[in-house]
Amino acid sequence: MTGRPIPVREEIRELRGYRLAREDSPPLRAKLDFNESPFDVPDEIRREVLERLAAKKWGRYPEFGAPRLKKAIAEAIGRRPEEIVVGNGSGEVILASVSVFAGGGALVLPTPTFSLYGQIAAIAAARVVDVPRTGPDFDLDMQAFLAAAAEPGAVPLVCSPNNPTGGVVPRGFLENLLEVAPLVLLDQAYVDFARPGDDGLPLLDSRPNLVVFRTLSKAYAAAGFRIGYAVAPPELAGEIEKAVLPFSIDLAAEELAVAVLARPHVARAHVGEIVAERGRVAEALTAAGCLVASSSANFLFVRPPGEQAGRVRRALLDRGILVRDMTTAAPGRLRVSIGSRAENDIFLEALLEVL
Repeated sequence: MTGRPIPVREEIRELRGYRLAREDSPPLRAKLDFNESPFDVPDEIRREVLERLAAKKWGRYPEFGAPRLKKAIAEAIGRRPEEIVVGNGSGEVILASVSVFAGGGALVLPTPTFSLYGQIAAIAAARVVDVPRTGPDFDLDMQAFLAAAAEPGAVPLVCSPNNPTGGVVPRGFLENLLEVAPLVLLDQAYVDFARPGDDGLPLLDSRPNLVVFRTLSKAYAAAGFRIGYAVAPPELAGEIEKAVLPFSIDLAAEELAVAVLARPHVARAHVGEIVAERGRVAEALTAAGCLVASSSANFLFVRPPGEQAGRVRRALLDRGILVRDMTTAAPGRLRVSIGSRAENDIFLEALLEVL
């Protein structure tokens, strides 16, 4: 040892890393803490993917640039392959984009929002500008956000539907934001569960300063394979791609993505069931005395009576039910993923016991 200090950037040293604490609990009965799909990839698709993988040479890298995957994504969403940047989950392409466009500048966030954005900003050496959300539904403060986004060197990042609150931003607001900001980053990981009019992709036809992020983790039930992508005008996509490490999509992830994208009816059917359950669970929670924010995602942002989120979460965990305590984002709040009907019934029954 030389005795000299190790050169760690101060913003990284001060950063609280993303961690998951293991807790003792009875056998798991309902996992409703990470916004995962309650469905799995159908056996037919799994067999097809495994057969294709068995025929490949595993000792070779995937095809450089993932052109086959980009083509499949482009065909699925009605865009061009040159507008697509793929990554190991949408987090990778968001990190690349923040690094390229906001690195050394400011990232404007409407808080509470996805907690990983703060970590991404620190890694990219971007200063975070928080614009607090307002009201019982945690609506975005549009005027304050527009003002912050118009500041020199600022890059706004909006999650719509927002994690963890579930709300969406109006199309008119996005158009105004695109007018005042040189570039807008729009994370739409949960847009499959929202209304068609909430989709930001059509704005790309007339707006050269928009980047939209998507994932196959939620609606397509592929969270275990980490497949995400950005959609942007080709010149912006080329800049983002410079910050994504080569071969970040492996052989298995590519085969699964191509297979599930070829069968959109499977994801649509699952989304329909989840949206129906979302409404049913929200009504039951409201009837139980909880405050429930309006949601267009596959989860609900819930305040139990008395705002005792920590106690309620622990009591549910003792009954084998996992939900997320969001007290650090908003005091007294839980985030509850929408599971299968059976899981949701288990959760609701247990919640009535512990309230």
